[in-house]
Amino acid sequence: MISIIIPTYNEIENIGKLIKKIFEVARKNRLKIEIIVVDDNSIDGTAKIVRKLVKKYNVKLLERPQKMGLTNAILDGLKIAKGSIIGTLDADFSHPPEKIPELVKVIKDNDIAVGSKYVKGGKIIGVSIFRKITSKGAILIAKLFFDIKIKDPMSGFFFCKRKIIEKTKIEAKGFKILLNILVRNRNKKVKEVPILFIERRKGKSKFEFLEIINFLITVFRLIDK
Repeated sequence: MISIIIPTYNEIENIGKLIKKIFEVARKNRLKIEIIVVDDNSIDGTAKIVRKLVKKYNVKLLERPQKMGLTNAILDGLKIAKGSIIGTLDADFSHPPEKIPELVKVIKDNDIAVGSKYVKGGKIIGVSIFRKITSKGAILIAKLFFDIKIKDPMSGFFFCKRKIIEKTKIEAKGFKILLNILVRNRNKKVKEVPILFIERRKGKSKFEFLEIINFLITVFRLIDK
């Protein structure tokens, strides 16, 4: 079983289509999956859409009382996940569901599979200069402080063996759960898979200046770990 955790906040325009697309990809590739949607009290009806899909697909909905962050959402989703492989991607179609089978296949010979924008074959479309600068800056900091070898340690699209994430002490704030996992599991085998990252076309971005602060706090807490 593969558990795919999707954090949501006001994703009514995307979540239904994304869930259907993921199950379509899974059927074509004979993957046994479950999707766990962790919703942070969306005010646009996101949870209502998911509840309808629970009846049709192997979907679980975890509703939380307020916005508590992506990393925290993934950790809460893990508590009800049944899979031996855990994956996560954004709810806004910025990560291509078609790449899920390739990432899962990589896990057979590796511990962590990362959907990467920056390896050969990867590409970014429609992202603002500010987002590009902050992304590159975060990666530079990660490489400087932690000697991270992979090119996209901030990716929000990755799969890993369940036992790894369960045994990892993770800072619950911020967007960058993958960085936590990589820093605390330096001896694990990691492989990047090139992806096309497309800036969301519907809905509002959840990236805020506070996330930069949370990232820096996470970095300082991870130093010397």
